[in-house]
Amino acid sequence: MNIKLQETASTIPVLGITIGEDRWLVSMSDIGEILPVPKITSVFLTQPWFLGAIHVRGKIYGLSDLACYLTHIPTQIGAKNRIFLISSHLGTGYALLAGSILGIRNLAEFTHEPSQAGNETIMSGIYNDRQGRSWRMLNLSSLMQIESFLQPSR
Repeated sequence: MNIKLQETASTIPVLGITIGEDRWLVSMSDIGEILPVPKITSVFLTQPWFLGAIHVRGKIYGLSDLACYLTHIPTQIGAKNRIFLISSHLGTGYALLAGSILGIRNLAEFTHEPSQAGNETIMSGIYNDRQGRSWRMLNLSSLMQIESFLQPSR
């Protein structure tokens, strides 16, 4: 029975994205939808990483640039960028900007690196692909509990 549980855990579909210069993995169960960047309405008196509000099929979402939140370097918005709506089980009304989408993968394709001290709270692990590239696993559940992220006003 444990073998079956381990096999299920290792076959988790993940989305590969770029955030800043880094490669990240996001569990597909945490993503509601992936879209091109729509028109963004600026919101005054907010942090630089909070890009504003977007309208998607009758609902308003707050759009954040996670790269800017983490590194203070804003993402240059262009044709490769995508936004992903955070799944409703984590919270409603949130969207994140990705530098680019690198495709849906199976977590079994990656090897997990041993835990390192000092990891960011939103990173639940580091994985390596078959080409030896490093990927960070984004913990959206932890991100959605950071008060400074959820309240972007200055």
